[in-house]
Amino acid sequence: MTVGKISIVCWTIFVVMSAAFLPVAAAIYALSGLPHGAAIALAVVVVAVLWWGPFVYAMYLSQVVVRKGDPRLLKRGIRGTAEVLSRKATNEVIQQGEFAWEAPRVYKYRLRVSIPGKAPYETDSRICTSGYSEGSTVTVAVAPHNHKRVTIDPGQSGHAIQRPGAGHRVVVTSTYTGGDDSPAQGGSTSPAAAHFGELEKLGQLHSQGILTDEEFAAEKARLLGG
Repeated sequence: MTVGKISIVCWTIFVVMSAAFLPVAAAIYALSGLPHGAAIALAVVVVAVLWWGPFVYAMYLSQVVVRKGDPRLLKRGIRGTAEVLSRKATNEVIQQGEFAWEAPRVYKYRLRVSIPGKAPYETDSRICTSGYSEGSTVTVAVAPHNHKRVTIDPGQSGHAIQRPGAGHRVVVTSTYTGGDDSPAQGGSTSPAAAHFGELEKLGQLHSQGILTDEEFAAEKARLLGG
């Protein structure tokens, strides 16, 4: 089940409970055999879980998971790659800030996901970024027990790559931004330092099996001027 479908289920339960929470509480309170205090406590707990639980989780999905990418999956999920099959701007925005124009728009991506030990499959992912074009390959994290639930890693924004194939080479768009070892302006730098970001991305592609040994060696030699 995708995040979008989970959100629909949560909002449906919340709406139903908004109309039925009093009858549900009354029915629990009227259960025979329960002490008066226990019946009240049980009614409060059940109504709170069934009513406010779905609301809180739906808000979490929209404000955190859809806006920034699922942090739990990014930390503990199965890492893989996905080819972007389509990108669609939805009518949904996530309110952020005081003004309406500060609300980022949600984009729906159709992905063909590849993870270790499973044949490629298709699913959808919703996230507040438009930075991934059709045909590009992105890194993703997948829920271990729900492979349809996939989040795109937002930290790769601007680093989407084209899947290698006939007629074109890998395009790596990451850029080395420098650090403590970056050369002073006007100084010289080694090819490895100048292309640090590209080399790092190539290494990731190679380790993920997207690039073969020969393709990795060829691209590395090209970057280093060999």
